[in-house]
Amino acid sequence: MEEKNRKTGIDIVGDTPWGTHLCIFYQSKEDLIDILVPYFKAGLENNEFCMWVTSEPLKTEEAKSLLEKAIKNLDDYIKKGQIEILDYGQWYTKSGKFEADKILQGWVEKKAQALKMGFDGLRLTGNTSWLEKNDWKKFADYEATINNVIGKYRIIAICSYSLDKCNAGEIIEVVNNHQFALIKREDNWMILESSERKKAEDVLRQSEERHRKQFEEAIDAIFLADPETGMIVGCNIAATKLIEREKSEIIGKHQSFLHPAEDIINGVSKTFKRHVIGEASELLEDKVVTQSGQIKDVAIRASRITIEGKEILQGIFRDITECKKAELELQEQKLALEQKNLALMEMIEHIERAKNKTKDDIAINVNEFLLPILKKLKLRGAPAKYINLIQRHLEELTSSFGRKITEKSIKLTSREIEICNMVKGGLTSKEIAELLNISQQTIDKHRKNIRYKLNLSKKGVNLSSFLHKL
Repeated sequence: MEEKNRKTGIDIVGDTPWGTHLCIFYQSKEDLIDILVPYFKAGLENNEFCMWVTSEPLKTEEAKSLLEKAIKNLDDYIKKGQIEILDYGQWYTKSGKFEADKILQGWVEKKAQALKMGFDGLRLTGNTSWLEKNDWKKFADYEATINNVIGKYRIIAICSYSLDKCNAGEIIEVVNNHQFALIKREDNWMILESSERKKAEDVLRQSEERHRKQFEEAIDAIFLADPETGMIVGCNIAATKLIEREKSEIIGKHQSFLHPAEDIINGVSKTFKRHVIGEASELLEDKVVTQSGQIKDVAIRASRITIEGKEILQGIFRDITECKKAELELQEQKLALEQKNLALMEMIEHIERAKNKTKDDIAINVNEFLLPILKKLKLRGAPAKYINLIQRHLEELTSSFGRKITEKSIKLTSREIEICNMVKGGLTSKEIAELLNISQQTIDKHRKNIRYKLNLSKKGVNLSSFLHKL
């Protein structure tokens, strides 16, 4: 697990993250010794590559001698290439002049070399007492550039400025070009923070407060767990409501206690295991058990986050118990509807069979009883055309003609329906007039109205043929 902060060895500073860029204002050699010797001692002891670029009043050989007194095995660190102590002429002005871009690139290359050699990063310092006034602006711009980009690198840097060589404006500029500065007042070191650092810290604090508020007030339950041990290290208010427990009853417990026993495999929940092995972004369904023993359905989405340098698995639990109930009810309703549809189909089939049986019964009765009687009447001299008409109607007793011709959409009168039946039966207008005891002109008028209502006007369609097709 990667550490977020590094030991500086400086009591007033404490631990600090990679990307820290600070300065010290010194008034004596002792001030430099007071800060830089413990600074490099901590770096060497914590597997960092160290680089000390010296200048007056503390030169290379004296710097090495001071480190030997503080670090008994300094020669071992030097032999394995973990520390370099250079004069400023070997670094800042080795080309004969100060070239900011080359110096900055040199630090980046030293960092890369350190990592390649197996060190955690680069710890450096440089003294600016060699700096001439005509190089001040160029060096100040260089410092500003470092301050803007150092956060991207595994580098910690201290820049040393002689307080006696800086005027008030230069001191302000130096402080603003670093994250913070150290200055000695009455034998005690104190920290001066740059305005930019204060602004950044204010923004960071506000951001943290906003995220903390969002975390606590989130509608969904959120649990934070160590992916290696499975121990719960945090939760929000919604989480306490979900499982009906106080935070003190949750934090410090293993994540398996959230779930029913049957969902635990090899000591962890099945969803936790899947999230840990790389399915962190997948939405997985599981169950949680409340303090009262109630089982709730949840959908869990997890993500890996870093808190104080430690990787944490954040699980967002959404209560889907009611959704599951609604889904089950919907399935039950669907099944009930399917069963009703089956019953309805059976009922329709039963009605259809009954209708067919009724038709068969009528047909048998007509054929077996009524038609023989009509034949006897015809033999005894009854008018054949009327007997034939009755016979045809009896034979068509179960046809759909009567229903279709009486549909409301056609709007035929009862007399027109009666005439339609006779026309369909093959009677002429004259025969229909005689049978109904009305004039033939009246029958012709009725036939004209019938053709109009059947949408046959001005069409060469025989009315009798049309009626037979209904």
